[in-house]
Amino acid sequence: MSLSDGDSSNIPETASTLRVEKVTGSHLFKIMGYSLQTDIAKKKFLESATFSVGGYDWSIHYYPNGVKSTEEDYTSIFVLLKSEAKYVKAQPSFIILNENRNPLSARLTTEVYTFTSDNKDSYGFPKFVKRSALQSLSGDLKNDCIVIRCTVTVFKTFPVEVEPAFPLPVPPPDMQQLSHLLEAGYGADVTFKVNGQRFNAHKHILAAKSQVFLAQFFGPLKENKDKIIKIEDMEAPVFNSLLHFIYSETVPEFEEVSGSKKKHNNELAQHLLVAADRYDLDRLKIICQNILYGSIDRGNVVALLSLAEMHNCINLKTACLKFIASPGILGEVTATEQFQCLVRNHPLILKELLDKWVL
Repeated sequence: MSLSDGDSSNIPETASTLRVEKVTGSHLFKIMGYSLQTDIAKKKFLESATFSVGGYDWSIHYYPNGVKSTEEDYTSIFVLLKSEAKYVKAQPSFIILNENRNPLSARLTTEVYTFTSDNKDSYGFPKFVKRSALQSLSGDLKNDCIVIRCTVTVFKTFPVEVEPAFPLPVPPPDMQQLSHLLEAGYGADVTFKVNGQRFNAHKHILAAKSQVFLAQFFGPLKENKDKIIKIEDMEAPVFNSLLHFIYSETVPEFEEVSGSKKKHNNELAQHLLVAADRYDLDRLKIICQNILYGSIDRGNVVALLSLAEMHNCINLKTACLKFIASPGILGEVTATEQFQCLVRNHPLILKELLDKWVL
């Protein structure tokens, strides 16, 4: 069943689209004489210079002794919206490094937080890292210095007249082809065990492509003793494709799109989209959305809508809602138990469908 099924030639219709884009920027807040800052009174903070991301001004607030008395054993980190703006959707993350830019602690979040400027709104972690854990690393602090890197991704909305067309533009590869290293295993220093299968890889290559791997291998909880890492909740073929993409920026299975292979690719794309979201691989996530867009039909549209909702795939979600609203499809799909279960878990989906797509 194609997206164009149904006779709508005699039905007048209009359409508008709200385009969502994200802008990412980072700021480095260098604190010299860090050991002296631990004498600062509780609830007092160190503030960075103001920096701009996505057209808004921000600053970092760092509490060496915690923001509250109940958190005095921890350091606290927040990012503050300083611009006079309301309803700014952003996704902040923090990493503490030493002066050589080696990670000491990291908190990466998948939550999109809505900032307002009513009370100089902020977002962060009251219990970022234990003070004792950070102090134990003082031998690594060259010149008694730490660097806080705050990365802010701002989600901006733009009204446009023409709907964005699929496929989405795929960014070009951002690294050289390294697939031969993966295949030959030269210099591999980490092994993953996935459902009984082992995969050799290189920590620095994985960390260069994924903030999740960066925190896992070079953060305070880095794997030093055990070189075998067990991956849960993922099939071995999916992890193999994930590794191949990290090294080569390609997924060979997606190059064949006919016959039974196409069905296999659609299933792989669903699993890879979840993995890409888990390891913060945005380019792979876009590629998977493009594959799935071409497979939308009556039988899988609810499953794809649920997948898009859980993993923040705005364009795929919009395509699924538009398909469900097509003449002759709306009643059939919304009557299914699968759709009713989705609405129970995500009630705003039904409101969005009715408000934006069902005339």
